[in-house]
Amino acid sequence: MQKILRRVATAERVANKRKRTKQGHIWKQQKKQDMSDQTGQVRMARDEIKAAKQAIRNDWSMGALSPRTDVGDWQGAYGTIGEYRFSSAGRFTFAQRDARCQWAGGARYLNLAPGDRVVLLEGPDKGRIGPIYAISSETAEVTVEGLNKSNIRLNPLMKTDEFTTAVNLEIPLPVSSVRLVYPITDPSTGKTRDVIINQLVSSGLVIDRQSGKKRWDRVVPGLNISIPWPEKADPRNVDHKSDTLRIDVEEKTFVPTLLRPPMPLSVIDELRGKYSRFRTRHEPEYIARLEAEEQAKKDRAKLIESMRTPLQEYHRAERENKKKKGKPRLTLEMLEKIGEVIAKSRERTLNAAGVSDAVPPNTSSDVPPPTSSDARSSPPPPPT
Repeated sequence: MQKILRRVATAERVANKRKRTKQGHIWKQQKKQDMSDQTGQVRMARDEIKAAKQAIRNDWSMGALSPRTDVGDWQGAYGTIGEYRFSSAGRFTFAQRDARCQWAGGARYLNLAPGDRVVLLEGPDKGRIGPIYAISSETAEVTVEGLNKSNIRLNPLMKTDEFTTAVNLEIPLPVSSVRLVYPITDPSTGKTRDVIINQLVSSGLVIDRQSGKKRWDRVVPGLNISIPWPEKADPRNVDHKSDTLRIDVEEKTFVPTLLRPPMPLSVIDELRGKYSRFRTRHEPEYIARLEAEEQAKKDRAKLIESMRTPLQEYHRAERENKKKKGKPRLTLEMLEKIGEVIAKSRERTLNAAGVSDAVPPNTSSDVPPPTSSDARSSPPPPPT
């Protein structure tokens, strides 16, 4: 049991490490793509502004001789913006999105929904009122139907009889650039008129445990007026011939029994980890494939070892020739020659050091005087 628990813990650690590594790679790629999109969008805007200024300068200086700017890919699309500038490039952090949605309760509990009437605070349609067509939670932007429109230049490859070179579309606006408009009755006069609501807060948050959906009310702080959510239109479900009937879905087609497993054997292999490194028994095909891969690696290593340069081939041939000759043997002539060389070398070394090779004869001066121990041990002289 302990061995199984250790294997499970090891497998979980390996899976978590792979997951973190994969998420890190994905985050780096996404960040690189966001930077590339933002740089491309800024570069495109700068180029378009530069081209427009140059066209105005040419019209002022050349007059009728100025080059035409509505030809080629720009035919019917002069003065439009590129399709890449249609939406915001890159990703926004939660702090940036929350700052945009501060007046509407924050990005987590945004008190706006498609169908709400809002007034624009920026842009060419400033002061006009329109319904919200779509809300982007990733960029905290809203698209107001019929307002903040601009001409978008499409790719020339998309030009057909139905699609022209330029189309007029609504440009998304940040949530901070709009305010909610709702009719409120004045209790003193009894008149109902549209009021611009500059602040909304969330109240009465309820989380459904089964579905996980969240519901809350939006309230105007200070007045304690609850603003109802816009009514959602019932979706129309159109039946098609390829749709599955409900009677077919509810039909009972599986009856469990003890005579066969509850699922195919292939599914059981997948659940057990067919190619797990902790598994001790594998299918013969899988073992044969692994053995073939291992043998292919060994063959490749042998092939790499057999590939030699000309210098390596020469050295290899020299070593083989030496092995064939065997160990060298010294003859009498060679030994005599070696003795002569050693003698000459010794004589040369002694001459250089000023030392003679002859041994001098022994003299009385060279004999050391006897010691006291020798005098005591010597016998007395014989009598005369």
